[in-house]
Amino acid sequence: MDSLFSDGSVRPDLLKKHSRTRWAALPDGVIPLTAADPDFQVAVEIREAIMEVGREGTFSYGESHGNLGFREVIAKTVRSRKRIPCKPEDVMVTSGVAQAMMLVAKFALEPGDEAILFDPVDFLFGKAVDEAGGKRVYSRVDKESRRFDVDGLNELVTPRTRLLCICNPHNPLGRVLTEAELRGMAEVVVDNDLVIMSDEIWSDIVYRGKRHVSTASLGPEVAERTVSLYGFSKTFAMAGLSLGYAVATDPEVMEGIKRAAPGYFYTVNSVSQAAGEAAYSKAWYWADAFLKHLHDLRGYVCDRLSEMEGVRCHEPEGTYAVFPDISSFGMTSVEMTRYLLEEAKVAVVPGHGAGFSYFGLGGEGNIRLVFSTSKGLVSEALDRIEKALSKLS
Repeated sequence: MDSLFSDGSVRPDLLKKHSRTRWAALPDGVIPLTAADPDFQVAVEIREAIMEVGREGTFSYGESHGNLGFREVIAKTVRSRKRIPCKPEDVMVTSGVAQAMMLVAKFALEPGDEAILFDPVDFLFGKAVDEAGGKRVYSRVDKESRRFDVDGLNELVTPRTRLLCICNPHNPLGRVLTEAELRGMAEVVVDNDLVIMSDEIWSDIVYRGKRHVSTASLGPEVAERTVSLYGFSKTFAMAGLSLGYAVATDPEVMEGIKRAAPGYFYTVNSVSQAAGEAAYSKAWYWADAFLKHLHDLRGYVCDRLSEMEGVRCHEPEGTYAVFPDISSFGMTSVEMTRYLLEEAKVAVVPGHGAGFSYFGLGGEGNIRLVFSTSKGLVSEALDRIEKALSKLS
């Protein structure tokens, strides 16, 4: 299995051809540690499933909100791996988790309603709230302790609050929320009759010593208010197939999400669904080997960064991203990102600013590096970063 994720398994020639937002978007010679899109080829079983659809040569419309066979496989997986009592009718297949976020926000929010988000967090939460006409209300996360202010959530609730957004494991801080933290958040939701949007796309990327707890597994009262979001891009390197799904075990909530979809909302293509079914049915061995590779690489990346003068770095409990603090250099996140691109020929993501405001105001002073690639490429990138930063001392 080690050969699946060796230095030689990363093909820059193919990545330059197919990785349009990373490798192909940057000049030759730049190492991209930006989007959370693995550099490795997918499991052979997934490729075979795609080729089988092609050989059969029929590309008709699928079932509304997901083909039944695929939803049955998803429901079985969610029951066994996420401990959520899920049935096929509780699943809505979407073109990625971002699309699912938009639908949940439109279901939960009327214009002017409020959604509580943690700060920093992935920009897609805020974009979904904005698209629904909602108002963002931020709960600040302490970046040094990585502590979530669960006790302070009640103070943020107003008569217009409708939605609490949870990202677990957390992007970009890498925290895996404890059951106690989740129960505290759920108590606020139940007491105020809110909806939870629980993004758990990273839930299969959790390192030894930590355990992911799905929000909807905390009991019926919480489950009926929770929409859980999952995808295939992080675990199975299938970002380009644009495949995700939402789970809502309360029938009224699921119907509300479906009603939130615009009239031109079509089923996800059959090729992606066949790939997703193969991933869940046949390719967990690949995901397990990928996680082992990431676990071995995680310590190396964090140790290297922590040894660099002026850099503070926490080891992630989940995800394959690190979020080092670079504020001691006197640069903004965007300025440091530009400096590393020009001086080190390494592309990273700013914690704040630059168009999308990636992770919110709370991300200022940090940059995000993704290490879902080979050790050789990561080592080279870190060598370049270390040399570039030494010129600022």
